[in-house]
Amino acid sequence: MPRSAGRTDANFWGGLERRIRAEWLLATLAMMLFTMALSYFSDSIGFSRLNHAFYDKTLAAAVHAVDSKDIVIVAIDDGSIDQIGYWPWRRSVHAQLLARLGQARAVGLDLVFSEVNPAYPQDDEQLAQAVRHHGKVVLPLVLDEAGGSALAPLAPLAGAARQMGYINIYPDEDGVIRSLTLERTLASGEKVEHFVIALMRATHEPAQPAAPRQAGSAPLLLPYAGTPGHFTIYPYAQVLNGQIPESDFKGKYVLVGSWGSGLGDAFPTPLSRQGESMSGVEILANGLQSALRRHWISSPGRWQTALLSTLPVLLICLVLRRLSPRRSFLLAMAVLFLVFAASWLLMRYASVWIPVTASLVGTLLAYPVWSWRSQEAALQHIDRELQALSAEQPAVGNALSPGEPSRRDGSLSARVTHLHSAIAQLRHAQRKREETLQFLSHDMRAPQNSILALTQLQDQAESAMPQAELLRRIDRYAHKTLGLVDGFVQLARAEAAGLRNEALDLVELVELGCDDFWAQARQRHIRIVIAEHPDAAWIRGDEALLRRAWCNLVDNAIKYSPDHSEIHCRIVRDRNDWLAIIRDQGRGISAAQQATLFTPFIRANEDKPGNPSGVGLGLALVMAVATRHGGSIQVNSGLDRGTEFVLRLPARQ
Repeated sequence: MPRSAGRTDANFWGGLERRIRAEWLLATLAMMLFTMALSYFSDSIGFSRLNHAFYDKTLAAAVHAVDSKDIVIVAIDDGSIDQIGYWPWRRSVHAQLLARLGQARAVGLDLVFSEVNPAYPQDDEQLAQAVRHHGKVVLPLVLDEAGGSALAPLAPLAGAARQMGYINIYPDEDGVIRSLTLERTLASGEKVEHFVIALMRATHEPAQPAAPRQAGSAPLLLPYAGTPGHFTIYPYAQVLNGQIPESDFKGKYVLVGSWGSGLGDAFPTPLSRQGESMSGVEILANGLQSALRRHWISSPGRWQTALLSTLPVLLICLVLRRLSPRRSFLLAMAVLFLVFAASWLLMRYASVWIPVTASLVGTLLAYPVWSWRSQEAALQHIDRELQALSAEQPAVGNALSPGEPSRRDGSLSARVTHLHSAIAQLRHAQRKREETLQFLSHDMRAPQNSILALTQLQDQAESAMPQAELLRRIDRYAHKTLGLVDGFVQLARAEAAGLRNEALDLVELVELGCDDFWAQARQRHIRIVIAEHPDAAWIRGDEALLRRAWCNLVDNAIKYSPDHSEIHCRIVRDRNDWLAIIRDQGRGISAAQQATLFTPFIRANEDKPGNPSGVGLGLALVMAVATRHGGSIQVNSGLDRGTEFVLRLPARQ
């Protein structure tokens, strides 16, 4: 039994399924490791800016305004500068302001008093007395760029202040303020706390940041209460002049700082729009509110973030294997939307931020990577099956017809073309098998059954026939059987056997084929006329098959021609082809009969009296030979108009 008989669909699909499963496991593992690496090393490879951009958009979409009644800002704005005078103001002015804020829970002066004013030396002591009298005033420290030392207020002021804390805020690499660091360690080893923590300590509030993992010197992401101007803001001049009742500050944290457009204390934030900045004192107000509410935006560590980033990739990989390409693409888009939606929900309701850039990249790449690997695995598996099938069935190796362009590259279209051609060849083989079964079950059985019927009749005396008649009938049926076998074998060879590719002279082939039937034609007084032709008409092909095809055409022309008629043969050039044409003067073929003229085992007017004997395979062989040589066979005929066959073959280059 040939090996192909043992190659089942189960083996094919089982092997393909195992290959696809292995590719899926490898692709899933590779994409998860790739995504994890992108997330873990995101800062090193420049993804931090993308993560910051997504963070800003998510925070802006998720922020919900928080009522901030406990915090008030006294703003040194442009209007106040116009009323009070040129900035900086005398420190006695600030002392007067503190007198107006006596009912405040705590006052934070976001103003640096590190140098003596020689013009008004007494003002420093006046301000120190006002600070001491108030009892809950917090003054700022300023850390140097390296954070190794702190610039403190003047000694009298520092001694009078309830608490001191540094006011430095550190932007990310893109200049945007997203976080506060609540504790720093100086070069001396001394730890200093942020201004907002100092304000809480001034009122004996618990000063823990309420973010267990991020306590200490790690930056804490600010959940901004709203866009710039969200807090209650009073102009400095109005408070100083008593236009704002002192009761408005009762029990509240009051932050005093610059708000003027020319004072330079403004920074971009995630909520900035069209270049709008937020003043430093309002950023401090947001930090104070977060500390008071013990509410910060938390973010997992690098390893946790890397692992969480792989979840969308794992989700899409789990279902990609079972979906069609169209649904896989839609799923990829849905997972991208899900990543954004989950990010927004976590930010809005849990105040958790997980950087999404690595997840987005991994999700975007999962679909094309899986499409590439699954397609390549399927095509490679099919290639191997086609190679094995080609080795087992040589005809499949020549699946593309000689006239069809054969592409040998590894592109999808070329490989699908080869697959399509092989499938067409296999379908053809299946059709031929069905024809063979029909041939064996009907055409071959019919004459044999007739012979058996004759022998059975001969055994009965009343139906016995003369021996000469019996032998004549048996001889006829035996010759019919041999004709069927010979025609079938020749057709099978023409369709499946390997072709010899040799240079041939079509003129010589036509002349020799006509000579083979000279005697047969002479018996019926039929004249075969070969018209004037070129000296040579070179083609390439299998001489035996081409000669057999031409002889079939000559034989048919003689069979269907009346006695005392002529058969005309000629050879002409038609661009890149040679045409071998044969025309008889017979009864012709109708249009309906021409539709099935080249179909095996079908003969026109088979039951018509006087119809020549045959098995219906001669013209099928001619069609098979012409097709395999990259040519064609055409018929031009009509009832009572004779018949012309045109055998077209490519000329030798």
